[in-house]
Formats: sequence, structure tokens, C-alpha cells
Amino acid sequence: MSKIACINIPRFAVEAERQRRRDAAVQLILIGDGTVIDCSLGAEASGVRRGMRMSEAIGLCHRADVLPPDIPYYERSLDEILDFLETLSPEVERGNGLGLAYLSLCGLPVQVEPFVDDLIVGLHRRFGFMSSVGVANSKFGARVAASVSRPGVSKIIPAGEERNFLAHLSVAHLPASDAMRWRLDLLGITTMGEVAALPIGAFQAQFGPEGKLCWELSQGMDNESFLPRLKEEAVVRRLQMPAPVVTLDAILIGVERLLHAAYGDPRRGSRWVRKTIVRAVLAGGGAWELPVPFREALSDPRDAWYAIRAAITRSPPERPVEELELELVGLSYESGKQASMFEGKGRLWRQVEEAVRQLVTQSSRPSLGKVMRLDPSSRIPERRAALLEMEPR
Repeated sequence: MSKIACINIPRFAVEAERQRRRDAAVQLILIGDGTVIDCSLGAEASGVRRGMRMSEAIGLCHRADVLPPDIPYYERSLDEILDFLETLSPEVERGNGLGLAYLSLCGLPVQVEPFVDDLIVGLHRRFGFMSSVGVANSKFGARVAASVSRPGVSKIIPAGEERNFLAHLSVAHLPASDAMRWRLDLLGITTMGEVAALPIGAFQAQFGPEGKLCWELSQGMDNESFLPRLKEEAVVRRLQMPAPVVTLDAILIGVERLLHAAYGDPRRGSRWVRKTIVRAVLAGGGAWELPVPFREALSDPRDAWYAIRAAITRSPPERPVEELELELVGLSYESGKQASMFEGKGRLWRQVEEAVRQLVTQSSRPSLGKVMRLDPSSRIPERRAALLEMEPR
């Protein structure tokens, strides 16, 4: 039985815009600022491609409506889909790109073909997105199967058949750099079957580690791990403005109301907050987002407001605001400044651990380490001690 399903929603940003702009259902659409990040099917037929300069894309498709990207809105739309997928499988992974997700079928008491067909129908009925689904024993095989299938269609690769399935497909599906693609084109290598037929030694000598990975994928060998999504609990509050707001004072008043409402939300309870994210929908399309991490977890909205107000004053929205949103993340029962009757190493160590947690919240990766003694008597300096990366508990 195949174990991994890949859900692919083509032109996700365009379809997300059409969900909230009913007048855009039959229009040609380009999304982006300096470059195109997504385009409608009609614009693709005119020669527009993702990553193309917007000026060039407009020249090819001058009747298209150009929309500014609203990445926070697309991310929220995808999060809603991932929440739905988690009701079907306990293991869901967010793909590398909008409109892409993986679902583990391992251990589920279902038949694959009717399950994926029901999944396509369920996504369309609930969210309005038409997806394609690929099923294979690896993430790469499932992703390629989904990408070559039409929306509304599923493709299931039987176990052991991945190499045969990939053989006739273009090398464009491989995670190769532009330089490698250019060299493959010079060599006349156009399909993954042609890559798989070459000896690994010679191919790796030409293209290095990147070539080794592409050769293995062409063989149907994919060792990429499945990384289930870790959803962080958050509290979100939104405020729709009666009219587009221009002045900074009015924006600050709205954000302050949202902050106090979010702190008073029963879902937060008595937990402290390590970070807030302020977002705004801008007049004429597009969005503004401002993460505000705190130096320490805060339980009082007045303390949080001091940091948020300063951050917004430094980096305000550039256009009138139609809607505001505030999200509390990093909820914790520890303040990081709890007083202690006894001073000692225990308290100091807790403060160090709290500092690590705060750094993770701000940069998503710890940047501290601790020295661990290995063999102090060794004559070789590298064997006396090692630097061990600290992680929050």
C-alpha cells in the first residue's frame, strides 16, 4: 500500500484571490510586485511564467489585472486546509510552496483510491479549491504524480513502480539549479529516465552532490523524511474598519483594542505571551505584517502595548488600512521573571533556559551553546571539551 499522498492546488494565490473577489472569476490575473509570484491559466497561455519580471508579464498579457500579493492571507487560507487535512490523518506536512501539502496514509484503515477521490471532493466543497492528488511511497514520487495530474484527478503509483513512472517525465521536476538544468540541456538529457540510465559515478563527477541527489530521485529513491506539522496554539482577533483608516493614531487605537480583547480571550487563560503578530489588509489590495517579539514573556497587555506601539510607530502601514488583525503566539505558563526566595544556581539556570526559549521565539533557532567537558586530561584540545547547542525544554 502506498503511504504518502501529496495534495497540489495549482495557482493557489490566484484561486485564493478569486475566493474573496467574486468579480475576478473570469479575469486574467497577475499577482506580484517586481516579479510574478502567481498568474491565472489564461495568463500562462500568453507566455507568463512565475518569477518573470512584472513589466515583461504585462507586455505579454496587457489585459490582466495586476494584484499586489497578500502572503498572510494566502498563508491563513492554507492553514485552514491543513487543519481540515488533520481531521483525516494525524500526520500532515506543509509543502515547500503555497498550495502544496503531504498526508501520511500509513496505518489508516482506508482504501487509497476512494479515500483520495473523497479528499478532492471534500476540499472543493469546503474551500472551493480544486486540487490534484498523487500517492506514492515517497514524497518526491507523490509530488510529481500530483503535479502531472489535472485538477480534480488523482494518480496512484503502485509500490516498486516509481522509477518506471518517472522515466518518461521531464528533468524539470528534479530539484536542480538553473546551472545544472542548463548543462543537462547542453548534454541533450531531457527526461529522468535518461538521468537514471547514466552511471552514478560519472554523473556525480559532473554535477557533485546535487547530481547525486537528482540521480537517486530519478531512480525512485527518495530518503527525505516526513515532517509532520507542529501547530502552535495562538489567539487571533480581527477588526473590520468602517472606512479605510489613514492616520497612525486611528491604527494604534484599533490595535490596542485588539490587544486587550486578545489578552482577555478565554483561550489564553492565565498564560503569558512571548510574541505578537500585527497584520493589516490594505486598501487596493495587499497586506502588511509586523511581528513583535518580547524580550520576556508578558502577562499584562499594558506591558505588551508599550512594545507594540513602538514597533508600529517605527514601521507603520504604507497605505490606508481596511482590516486589522492581532495574533498572540508563544503562549506559556512561565514568565521568565518569577521571584525566588533562594538565590542560587537553580534560579540562574532557569533564567538561562528562559533566555533560550525567548531566542527561539524571536529567530526560530537557538543561538546559544554550553561547554561540555569530555576528556580534560587529553593532550588534544578538541577532545577536552565540546560546544553543545542548547534547546528549550
